[in-house]
Amino acid sequence: MPTPLPISGRPIRLGVVGLGQISELVLPTYARPEIEVIGLCDLDPARQQRWGRVFPNALRTADLAELLRTDADVIDVLVPTPAHGAVVTQVLEAGFHVQVQKPIARSLEDADAMLAVAGGTGATLRVLEDYLFYPPLVQLHDVLESGELGPPTGVHMKIVNTGRGGWDIPESSFRWQFEQARDGRGMLVFDHGWHQLAIAHWLFGPIRRIFGWIGSTQVAPDIAPDITLDAPSTLVWEHDNGVRATLDILPAPDTYFRSDYYTGDERVEVTGTHGFVRCNRISARGIQEPSVVLYRDGETRSFHALDDAPPDAFAASAAHGVATFRDPDVAPLLDGDTAGAILTALLTALESSARGQPLDVPRD
Repeated sequence: MPTPLPISGRPIRLGVVGLGQISELVLPTYARPEIEVIGLCDLDPARQQRWGRVFPNALRTADLAELLRTDADVIDVLVPTPAHGAVVTQVLEAGFHVQVQKPIARSLEDADAMLAVAGGTGATLRVLEDYLFYPPLVQLHDVLESGELGPPTGVHMKIVNTGRGGWDIPESSFRWQFEQARDGRGMLVFDHGWHQLAIAHWLFGPIRRIFGWIGSTQVAPDIAPDITLDAPSTLVWEHDNGVRATLDILPAPDTYFRSDYYTGDERVEVTGTHGFVRCNRISARGIQEPSVVLYRDGETRSFHALDDAPPDAFAASAAHGVATFRDPDVAPLLDGDTAGAILTALLTALESSARGQPLDVPRD
């Protein structure tokens, strides 16, 4: 059975399976006194060595079964999305709490299997969605909650994708993405678009109807004509509360965005009856404006002093994760059921595009 919660009087013992590119943002946030990283699992010895230098007392292994024989309280699952279902289910069945990187799974069947096992063992299943902890988006959320802009009437989101300006990502981190894309779950709509639907659900609640119009662009037609990006694409949806939303995903391969991490330029703008509030960037440093701008009654107010780099979001997520396992009054911001609803909406958008019509989002 999982460790009884809350965990107090000692650090939370954490194991990690999957040490790919996302680890560069996730694992540094665990070098804190409330967490003891006791196990690192990955098939690549170089990755084990890289993170073993950061956490020298942690077990290093390529065998998940060996990791599951430790006395960890929580296992972080950072493997590629197609493996989430099998790995998370195995970890839950072994009697651990789980934190799993977004999206929760590649299929509803996998997500349902996870939730069933977690429900049977009583384990906490926390989905790691860093955007919900990104300080500028938290500021946007707080503005809406204050009522200053009146009831929200709509939201417009935008992703501009380019390969110039960010960190160098190894080919191995893209390989599974392109393989998954062949099954209709592309890198930009399914993997990245998850973030935006998660933001929308966090701000406005469940989505009841959605339309997807998904395009395709060859990345290198002369070299690899079979590799495509799922853009330009547009998703349009409506929430239960009547708020309507649009997400535009655009390819701009020759555009440079300065970034220490991913290169996508992203914006989120919510309109209310009295004005609007806009988050100007998330992943990259696009237009050098304040990260959040509010307009009302002919005046603009800017929020300049917000921590607005991706590591700030991951650090806030880690702090909330600690509270989730130590404080009985704190629940996961994104639990398995909510993540399942987001996945359902996202997959409905893919089906909508294939059928060429808006679709109602199924409910249990």
